[in-house]
Amino acid sequence: MKKVSVLYLLMALIAGCGGSGADVPQVSDIQPGFGNDTTEKFEANMRFYSPDFVDKSGKLTVLNLSDNSQQIHNVESLNQFALTVSVGGQYSFMYAPNSSTVTCPKRSGCGRSLLNDPNDLNGNNEIDFDEPINAEVHFEMTVLPVPGINQVLFSSFNSALVSSKLDSSIWSLTAAPNNHLTQSTIQSKQKAEYVSDVMTYIDVMHQHSQNQKDSELFINAIEEGLSGNSAALTPYRQLANDYLIETLITEETNSLYRGVSEKVLIEVNELLRLDSSRELHTEIEPYSNELLNHIRNAIGVLRLQDEQYSEELKVKLEEVEDLVNDDAQDAFLVALEVIGDVVKHVSPFENSVSGSYTLPGLDIDYQTEGGFRWIVTGVRQGFEVDVDISVPEWRISPALGDKIVGNGVGEISKPGTKLEFSFDEFEIVSESSFDPNNIDEVIGIANASGDIKLSQGDAVLTGNINVDYLRQNLSIRNTKSILPHLSVDGMLTTNNQVTPLRIYANERSPLALRTDMDLVFGAQLELALNGGKDLRIQVTGEPDDLSDFTTADIAIILGGHVSEITVTNLVGNINVIVRGQDGYWVDIKKKKDLYTGGFYFGDKLVADVRTIRGIPGILFPDGSFESLF
Repeated sequence: MKKVSVLYLLMALIAGCGGSGADVPQVSDIQPGFGNDTTEKFEANMRFYSPDFVDKSGKLTVLNLSDNSQQIHNVESLNQFALTVSVGGQYSFMYAPNSSTVTCPKRSGCGRSLLNDPNDLNGNNEIDFDEPINAEVHFEMTVLPVPGINQVLFSSFNSALVSSKLDSSIWSLTAAPNNHLTQSTIQSKQKAEYVSDVMTYIDVMHQHSQNQKDSELFINAIEEGLSGNSAALTPYRQLANDYLIETLITEETNSLYRGVSEKVLIEVNELLRLDSSRELHTEIEPYSNELLNHIRNAIGVLRLQDEQYSEELKVKLEEVEDLVNDDAQDAFLVALEVIGDVVKHVSPFENSVSGSYTLPGLDIDYQTEGGFRWIVTGVRQGFEVDVDISVPEWRISPALGDKIVGNGVGEISKPGTKLEFSFDEFEIVSESSFDPNNIDEVIGIANASGDIKLSQGDAVLTGNINVDYLRQNLSIRNTKSILPHLSVDGMLTTNNQVTPLRIYANERSPLALRTDMDLVFGAQLELALNGGKDLRIQVTGEPDDLSDFTTADIAIILGGHVSEITVTNLVGNINVIVRGQDGYWVDIKKKKDLYTGGFYFGDKLVADVRTIRGIPGILFPDGSFESLF
């Protein structure tokens, strides 16, 4: 099937929109609610979710913040429970589990137990998966219900925002706060549940690691982050990405998670940036047409009716694609593999002495004075290699595995591609001691962080990088290199743009025996297009398809308004869904020059999408008509 740019798909929606305002049907008197029944009372069906490592039975307290009326429900299974509330204002939901026990959420276990630890139920000196850990949770959230089904998800993160009344949607770039789904799909529900799991996991695991049972630790860290101390959230970001890596590479969880992995990865990391703030929206207006203004503003910024501006954005997204192409991915892998190989083959474990060594394609100058140092030059996989590595610490342990902690600088290059890096720290931990004579069988994990400069043609990305790299046995005869996490926070400079850019990536199929890496990406760009100087756009998908979609999920924020846009194209039948604030969304279907669909408030149809005199727009019950574009 031919791939069609999402920008051109949306341009197609405005084809035939010519004509003056006089061509648009008019009514002399716009009625209240545009002809809808303004006395109608709406109801919201509330459904709930909490992570599996928290007791599902407990007490749910519902407080209507408009009139302070309260309901208390004793629930046997929170995730199976539903209730109905009136639409019109905010509600507070608080959940207290019957059991305060939080169980270990890691399938690989939660580490060594304490001496005579009552949480070590099987007495193996380990806190295994599903055994109790030293942590507590506090679940509370404030929600603005909309008509129809509302899925609300408890997490420690959103509970910590309650007192400050902050709206998380400007961080997650979701139409509603990240813990509230008002118009969802199976995939968006899966993503939201994973995010809820992660944003509770980081709280309970930090408590457990500190041996301090106190949910205030996370609340205090978020308050510090909001005050500008981003370092307060560093351990939580690390815990979050560790959990996502384990979910990705574990056979029991990969099959479901892999379909939303890049979406969860970017949302979790963007939430933990806390780089701006605004308070929650407190009131809801039935039959509002404000979403239409947001749609027009978004399309006005993208200027999709004008080929120049749509082409401008398309070029910028294509430059991001070029930046993360196969050569760039291979350059990162070569850098990591070279570091890993030289310290494995020429090692203190083998009592290697200072001197010159060679590996296929590589020359190594090994020095042992004041620590260990490798100066490496040569060629690896078609790339010129120039790397300088220092390792002041090397732990040799057949039981715990060898551990190497060091730093390094280097350059990996080939015609058209150059990667320069300065790793402040890298760490390699093997599952057993290295065997230089059987290097392909060495398995373990590596992590590196520092600064990079990636040059691809005329495009240059500079910024901070964090990357994880694994070698894992997939079968008796097969060992595979895996890239489960990569993030870059930097600046993209080309002839067309100087753009703040954050990139997140992971290998979608790490357990599959395939030769390619199967990377999927999430990218967030802060753009300054003509007509929209405060535009942020978030795209996810395969690296070759960030600007060219048959099916697309895009989120933008403009003027403080978040819009989620989903585009599908099936044999020329185009469907665009735009989700906005307060449960408003529009469903636009186009077949040739005919536009149909609906404008909704939750599950309530507010108006029809119609094509009148060649103009696509919204036809309200009172006969008033507003052009979509």
